Amino acid sequence: MPSPGLKSSVALAARLFTVTMLLAATAGAMEPANPSVSPRLAKHQEAFAEARVIQVSERVFVAFAYSMCNIVMVVGDEGVAIFDTGFRLEEGDSALRALRAKSDLPVRTVVYSHGHTDHTGGSRAFAPADADSPIRVYAQANYARYLAEMHGSTRPIFTRRAVAQLGMILPEGKAGTVGSGGGPVVRFSGTVGYAAPTDIVEERATIDLGGVHLELFHAPGDLDDALAAWIPEEGVLLTGDTVVGTHTHPILSTPRYEKGRDARAYVETLSRMREYPARVLVGGHGLPVEGVEAVADLLERTEMVAQFMIDETLRLARQNLSGPEIAAAIKIPESLAGGQEFADYYHRLSWIVRGVHAKEMGWYGGDVLELVAHSPEHRARRLVAALGGADSVLDQGEAAYQGDDPRWAAELATFVLTLRPEDKRAIELKANSLRAIAYQSDSANERNYLLTEANVMSGELGWNVLAQGALNRVKALFVGPTVPESALSAPSYTFIQNMGPRLSIVRAADADEMIELRVTDRAEVYRLRVRAGVMLKERGTAADPDAIVELDHETLVLASEGLSSWSDLIDNDRVVVVEGGPKFDAFVGRFDW
Repeated sequence: MPSPGLKSSVALAARLFTVTMLLAATAGAMEPANPSVSPRLAKHQEAFAEARVIQVSERVFVAFAYSMCNIVMVVGDEGVAIFDTGFRLEEGDSALRALRAKSDLPVRTVVYSHGHTDHTGGSRAFAPADADSPIRVYAQANYARYLAEMHGSTRPIFTRRAVAQLGMILPEGKAGTVGSGGGPVVRFSGTVGYAAPTDIVEERATIDLGGVHLELFHAPGDLDDALAAWIPEEGVLLTGDTVVGTHTHPILSTPRYEKGRDARAYVETLSRMREYPARVLVGGHGLPVEGVEAVADLLERTEMVAQFMIDETLRLARQNLSGPEIAAAIKIPESLAGGQEFADYYHRLSWIVRGVHAKEMGWYGGDVLELVAHSPEHRARRLVAALGGADSVLDQGEAAYQGDDPRWAAELATFVLTLRPEDKRAIELKANSLRAIAYQSDSANERNYLLTEANVMSGELGWNVLAQGALNRVKALFVGPTVPESALSAPSYTFIQNMGPRLSIVRAADADEMIELRVTDRAEVYRLRVRAGVMLKERGTAADPDAIVELDHETLVLASEGLSSWSDLIDNDRVVVVEGGPKFDAFVGRFDW
């Protein structure tokens, strides 16, 4: 029998060997997680596997899973109305062909449940610009506010967030996207065909199709420009995205962030919807809900859960808990949900709660250290040093990854990447960790966000987007750049404001000049002054401008968004410099286009 001293030495050697082998395995031989899909998420997405037309009443048909949103056709004696149009023109075309098997009556009306592109982007399939007779397009009055937001200075940020959320540039399948949680797989490709509204609804409007009516009412929820529709003859309630048949939480907020989403207005809309004796509920996403009792229960339970999310958030905030602490604590009681499923298939409950808290309470979580916190770089530098340096941090991160704690591994990698953004070992660790989390997630959005970030970090994603961008630039050489119809419908001042973040503080540091922009097709005049690195809008009574320029709204969009150069537009007589040419050239030269 070995002596105790020998046994101790052998045990120590074995432990050292184990640690050495673990660190050796994690340092350069880290195995990526096997691509997979959470069984719960895979089961959830099966509902969207087959595109089909569902008849929910004598006159109401739902084109389901042709696009991310439901496309509803209501058939009257004199024509049909389309409620929501899908994400892309091609998807709208496909849905329309399927719906034509149910009715060949002409499309008379299109209604937008709200302004999100997955509900409006296919509208030109149903309301083509060259239609034989005018097709009326209904939107709620706040649509203009949302168009301005959608085309504002934050557009590139929100676009990136939406593309990541929906997995639009991921491969499809086990290593990529399996859908959005609210519909089938969404692709980046395709044509957005937006038709500008012709009829604006403040609170209520009625559409008479002959034999059937759509009673539209303002129903703020997903956005403040939302419309719902009650079809009394059919007992059908069209709810847009306020209530959906996807077994997901009420979307009171979203990581994308939108100014027009109000949690309390959402609950008020749910209360209003409960007043209608609906036999069928068709949401903006998911399968229709049929039966008076089933519809009533879904509406009531959704309202109860939404109100609980608001009240519980504030209840915990009053206990001085921060947004992240509240998000970690809140759970939906089974007794509250009843027989309804409210799950994370779309947005996680914790994300929604954090958004509600931020809207109600602002960014401050109650810990005074937030007011004096170090910058992220300074904090990372201190933490990395405290943990033994970058190599030690990555050793610990790789051990956490191998030990089935990819979240902590990703955090440790992030500390290093804050200091060394090009560190290949840290990039590999974080990308693999994000994939490992994503493959286990029941949330389609979480999966898409994480896999998009992982693939972009590791250089495996983006080629298709770059290729499409290159193709668009080549096309522009022959036919000129194009402006989306939604941008043509947006306020001109949105694009004036977008110029501000393009101003070079360095080149404009010593400037003090004013130009007058006349948007001729809208009879609008803007006086813009650049002074000490800031662009301001001056009142009309200000001093005479240094230069005067005339252009139409479309040309303003092309120039302010950098789609065409100011000099090219001047050469092609799209921009007319009335006076002060050299001053205008100097003004334009102070921006990064």
